[in-house]
Amino acid sequence: MKQMFRWFGNLMGSACLAIAFSADAKAKDPINVRVGSYEYGVVYFYDGDQPAGFAPELIAALNAIQSTYFFQLVETSSRRRYRDLAAGMFDMVLLESSDWEWDDQNVVFSDPIVTEHDLYVARRRDIPGPSWFDEVTSRNILCVLGFHYGFSGFNSNPDYLRDNFNVSLLYNEQQVLEELLSGSGDVGIVSAGFLARTFQAQPELAEQVFIGPKPDSSYDLVSVMSEKSVIPVNEFNDLIRVLHTSGNIAKNWRELHQNLSKP
Repeated sequence: MKQMFRWFGNLMGSACLAIAFSADAKAKDPINVRVGSYEYGVVYFYDGDQPAGFAPELIAALNAIQSTYFFQLVETSSRRRYRDLAAGMFDMVLLESSDWEWDDQNVVFSDPIVTEHDLYVARRRDIPGPSWFDEVTSRNILCVLGFHYGFSGFNSNPDYLRDNFNVSLLYNEQQVLEELLSGSGDVGIVSAGFLARTFQAQPELAEQVFIGPKPDSSYDLVSVMSEKSVIPVNEFNDLIRVLHTSGNIAKNWRELHQNLSKP
């Protein structure tokens, strides 16, 4: 709940800008828009047993500024999201890169919403200096199964990764960091948002982790929308533009990364 107050301070003005969306829907029930999301960085995670993150906050903000559509989160997984979207289980996957193997899917992409970075991290005690990361692909890399990485050309196929690189494929970013700090693997890859959230909860870990001088990749996060989505991509873009104009998106995304210096 505390996270949502970050958004609503400026949403009264945003709602005025979005009034055109709700004017025709006052006497109608809103159209349900199912939004897929999976555990990833600060996009979607669990705070105890409660779903949290930028995706649920953004969905609540979208619902607050108009009444034509009702956006509803549907949980999926990093590997299942393609099949679930194709099967019509949701209308879009929120906060996703267009480079993550969507070429053979019947989808369209929204305008960019935010930008994220995937960072190389290693045990500080093992790193003589930044040049250690120059030959990073020759090292044992801890990755998340189903995620896409720049070093592999964004090919997430487990067989391809194991055949061409020395990788360990794990369940999530939390496990990547835990395995790294316990001495497994040479280097891990985690999102900047995940690392910032972790350092906020456990500040002492910042002294144990060396962040590589260059990210594995930097990418825009968009909404990947089914061609059959109940909300047209141009209308979704207009709503996102309202939230950008209010400053809410940039402000809240920045706050979720505030414990890291810019990569």
